[in-house]
Amino acid sequence: MLNFSNKNVLWIFSHPKPQTIPSYLVSGIYPANYLGIQKVIFLENHDPKELLQKFKPKCLIISKVFNNNINHLINEAKVRDIKVISIFDDWVFPNDMRKKINLPIAKNSDIIIAKTAAAADHITENTKIKCSIIPDPIRFKTYKIFKEVKNPINVCWFGMDTNHDSILNELKNLDNLKIKIKLTIISNYINSLKTKIDSIKIENLIIEYFEWNNSSNKNIVQSEVVILPYPNDKTRLVKSSNRIVDSLNLGRFTILSNVSQFSEFENYTYFGKISDGLSWLLHNKDEAIQKTKLGQEYVLENFSLKAICNKWLDIIKY
Repeated sequence: MLNFSNKNVLWIFSHPKPQTIPSYLVSGIYPANYLGIQKVIFLENHDPKELLQKFKPKCLIISKVFNNNINHLINEAKVRDIKVISIFDDWVFPNDMRKKINLPIAKNSDIIIAKTAAAADHITENTKIKCSIIPDPIRFKTYKIFKEVKNPINVCWFGMDTNHDSILNELKNLDNLKIKIKLTIISNYINSLKTKIDSIKIENLIIEYFEWNNSSNKNIVQSEVVILPYPNDKTRLVKSSNRIVDSLNLGRFTILSNVSQFSEFENYTYFGKISDGLSWLLHNKDEAIQKTKLGQEYVLENFSLKAICNKWLDIIKY
């Protein structure tokens, strides 16, 4: 068992600008800062021996890998009997390119981390390597629960470009509803997404666009509802629950596709068809508020930065 000291641990990022990668922020930078763990950028041209000699760590935490030099770092760490914990974001099979990078790292790590039970099961099924689970923590401050449903109803979708297809495929269903909807869309590559949406020829929705940033919570809470359509595919099977957690923490009524990997949130959201959820909300406002209240309590108890960092401490010390 490792006697934890923040000086014993290095948190490794293999991208030159880790603050620009949302998963790095939520599952790496935030917990590292909270725990006082030193953060290091390790790139393709860096020397593993030099890094380990300089810091003399007893444990490395490897966030999602973006270069093959991480393998050399891990191999050198093993020679020095340094504990290695590796995090795997969105590792979906089959994906030969990602498998070529990830599999040697997974095999050489002492512990590997996935963000959900479904993602962990998917990795174990395809590699025979057991995963521990540490979810993403809440990333925004907590807001009060929404109080009313306005007309038009204010609806928000947010997500990165890897999820653009999910909102594109839902727009016609929303447009065909006999409900006045003002839809706020928050994402990266927002101009590209807008161009695609313009080609769909939406007739009834009022759509407003915002580029994603670290203060996007201020845009999200202008809506009383967040919609999160999830296609039932392998890509979404291994996704983090962070958008669901964020939506409930922000006090927004959350409409979530009925997908098995997120069944833990079924009692705190409308868990089903997105368009049906909006219709249900209009006739069940009080129940929607209660669901959101209970959901916010649930995520504050289980996904706060403190709660997630306690999980990290258990893993590091193990």
